Amino acid sequence: MIAIATLYVSNLFIGLWYFAGALVFLYRPNGDGWLHSVAYSFDCLCNASAFGDPRETISSRAGKARAAGRGWGCVLCAFLGWVATLIAGKPVDHCAESVVADAGRRAIIPDGE
Repeated sequence: MIAIATLYVSNLFIGLWYFAGALVFLYRPNGDGWLHSVAYSFDCLCNASAFGDPRETISSRAGKARAAGRGWGCVLCAFLGWVATLIAGKPVDHCAESVVADAGRRAIIPDGE
């Protein structure tokens, strides 16, 4: 139990570190602009707070969960796909495009395995 709590706190610290770095222009995960870097690092911080890997987005985690047949992944990917389709103006499978196979190793509750 202590090990899980330690991992959770360290994941939150990592997520906060990257988010703070993005806020002050020091962290650019995809080489994109400031707003995208802040949004991306906030997404990863939210994933860490939900017992996931602080270096993986919620969309990637949900895509892996959907592929594994988990209900919450299917529902979240449907919603995110709908939003992405509205933004892009054409059908988009956001979660499938967001899956990063080698991310998620630090997740406390792994999804998609």
